[in-house]
Amino acid sequence: MATDLREQSARKILRAVRSQGHPYVELRSNGKKFIYFCNLCLAPCYSDGVLYDHLKGSLHKQRLDSAKVTLLGANPWPFNDGIVFFNTSTENDEEVGSRSDNQIRFLNFSDNDVNDLAIVNFFEPIESDTQLSSTNEKLENYDCTLIIPGVLIEDEPVDLKVREVGLGKIAARFFKVGDAFDGIRRVWCEWLGNENNGQQDCAGVQDHDFGVVIFSYNYALGRIGLLADVKSLLPSASMSEPENAGDSDPKRKTPLSDPEDSSDYLRNQSDSYVESSSASNKATSGLTLTRIISMKSERKELRRKQRLASEKMCNICQQKMLAGKDVAAFLNLKTRKIACNSRNGSRAFHVFHVSCVIHWILLCEFHIITDRLVLPKVRQRPKKKIVGNGNQTRKGNDMEAAEAHIKSVFCPECSGSGIMVDGGRRELKDLTISKIFKLKIKSCDGRKEWIRSPEVLQNCSVGYHFPPLSEDIVEEKVEPIKLLHFYRADQSGA
Repeated sequence: MATDLREQSARKILRAVRSQGHPYVELRSNGKKFIYFCNLCLAPCYSDGVLYDHLKGSLHKQRLDSAKVTLLGANPWPFNDGIVFFNTSTENDEEVGSRSDNQIRFLNFSDNDVNDLAIVNFFEPIESDTQLSSTNEKLENYDCTLIIPGVLIEDEPVDLKVREVGLGKIAARFFKVGDAFDGIRRVWCEWLGNENNGQQDCAGVQDHDFGVVIFSYNYALGRIGLLADVKSLLPSASMSEPENAGDSDPKRKTPLSDPEDSSDYLRNQSDSYVESSSASNKATSGLTLTRIISMKSERKELRRKQRLASEKMCNICQQKMLAGKDVAAFLNLKTRKIACNSRNGSRAFHVFHVSCVIHWILLCEFHIITDRLVLPKVRQRPKKKIVGNGNQTRKGNDMEAAEAHIKSVFCPECSGSGIMVDGGRRELKDLTISKIFKLKIKSCDGRKEWIRSPEVLQNCSVGYHFPPLSEDIVEEKVEPIKLLHFYRADQSGA
């Protein structure tokens, strides 16, 4: 009751804050407590007083000024990943925040008997027969854009239906130091919405070879063996055998045909019963105690796994991925394969925050274009002169881009790009772990610079800013690069 009152009070304050023009503030569960979370600053606020102080702070005001240009403008992003994108509506503030414990559990069990443990979907309730029939009707009416074969859902490869939800236009601001444009100051993705709205602004712009598939996050998503790990914690059949041990005597009873044999047999049975009754009582109490201890240890292990499930981090930004929030995977549109599938045969794949996937695609495009601009000069100039190129950033230079040799978009966790490999072999890794780590650091720096100095656009956007060290810039130009397609996965049939 006390928890309900605290939650009601917190949601009341949340409604007031969001109605004052702060739709990026959410209510999240932190154990048994509720905290306020500012998506713009990734700042947890443990009380309403801390929240109001944060909203008045200089750091928040700086982030808010940037968000007004990139996230709070016209045509907002229709995603909610809990890290950059957020729900801007104020109509359903009662449902803002994390799901309840029963919805977040990946195990549903009775407190009375551990044998009642059953594996269920991570955040979906168990459906009745009528609910299942309505789900089938929804599947038939699902507006499917394309089907991705062999996607691992709940340890089973399925043909995943996805529906296109919109387009993003990738563009960049190039700058000229000498005689040619040889550097990129900013690169971004601008949300255009559905295809009809975007076509008038994107005539002649080619589609990207990769797309973004949006999922509603749960811990089992894309993972293999999770259900098997949980099943191993469930009580085995051997635990119930001692209770029925008396019914399965290994010694077979001999038939009794002679009355004297029958009387001798009964006397022997009565004597043995008296001797064994006390021993059996002791054995039963010992087995009961053992079973109670075993049940407690199993529940402890289950709670530990649930805690780890709630602490799953995005490999790109190292921030938590929350149940029910939007996450995404890389889709190779040429092969119609999830990028990770070319690195493993199990069909498992990795997911990240939606905004992190977009940023990673932008970073790959930045290096692909920079390689094209820099490599001809690498062949003509000595190495010492390459270091002084005008496309240097505060943390690196063009040589870093040339050394990376990024040829296409790839998954930062497994380096898969979803290509077809002859003979069913695995795709080879082109980049070392240290280089990928440096790319993640560069991504973090570029996002911070974008917040300080974003590109002013008509629609909402996310991107990078890589300030050049050279001050001898003579000209700049903006060019569109590619159109990025976004799809939402139909998880109702999984």
